[in-house]
Amino acid sequence: MHLAKMFLVDDDRAIIEVYRNMLEIKGHEVIGEAFDGESAVMIYEKLPIKPDIILMDHRMPFKNGIKSMEGIHTIHPTQCVIFVTADFKAAKDALNKGAQSFIMKPFRMDDLFNSIEMALLEKKRDSSKLREAYLGYIIKVNETGGVGSLASICDGLEKDLINKFIPGPTLTNIPLETMMNWFCEFFNTMDMKYTYEKEENKFIIRNSKCIWMDEIGANPHFCFMAKCVISKFAMKTRREFNLELNKAIMDGSEECVFELTFV
Repeated sequence: MHLAKMFLVDDDRAIIEVYRNMLEIKGHEVIGEAFDGESAVMIYEKLPIKPDIILMDHRMPFKNGIKSMEGIHTIHPTQCVIFVTADFKAAKDALNKGAQSFIMKPFRMDDLFNSIEMALLEKKRDSSKLREAYLGYIIKVNETGGVGSLASICDGLEKDLINKFIPGPTLTNIPLETMMNWFCEFFNTMDMKYTYEKEENKFIIRNSKCIWMDEIGANPHFCFMAKCVISKFAMKTRREFNLELNKAIMDGSEECVFELTFV
């Protein structure tokens, strides 16, 4: 059995206590709790380590489960959410808006444990698929020499990977920090370590782990593809920007450092 870090959201404190006790007996770790949909988003944003899975109730004060999940997905677009509800229509709506799965009330605890196991396996598969697909684009870049081909490859990467990764790919005028959260998670899903710091209209983006360098060796196309991804995410803000690569792991630095400035 795979073990998970869990965040529990339900307005019934007695139910939260039951969940926590049963999950901990099985070896899972509860790292956060919230008792309404609005505080769930605020608490989640401040968690230093994000959970593997959120167990989300639907009918709650201030924000229902779907609205709360949408708020969480602006912070972490691939956050796994298991929806818990007695309303089948709400469960279907939650799936359409990004929930991993749902459990209909009332349910047995075995149903919950099975859902957690399946969600963890699916999360691992999704990470592997993204990594393999991204590597496929690196190989394409490595094989091409024309500027037109490179532009076409970047457009394909946006269509096939980025737009399928972020929630609501047709959104425009995305807030800058939301875009940065999505961008970092895109790479961190592939086991990188991207972070960012904000300085007025400028973002300093750092990456301390390059899996491609570790597995394949130095190749300037890795940096080209990283700049392509940053640019494609930045374009979704509908603002002009400048992007510079100041340091790169493959050049011997301890980290990659990008400077993204919005005009």
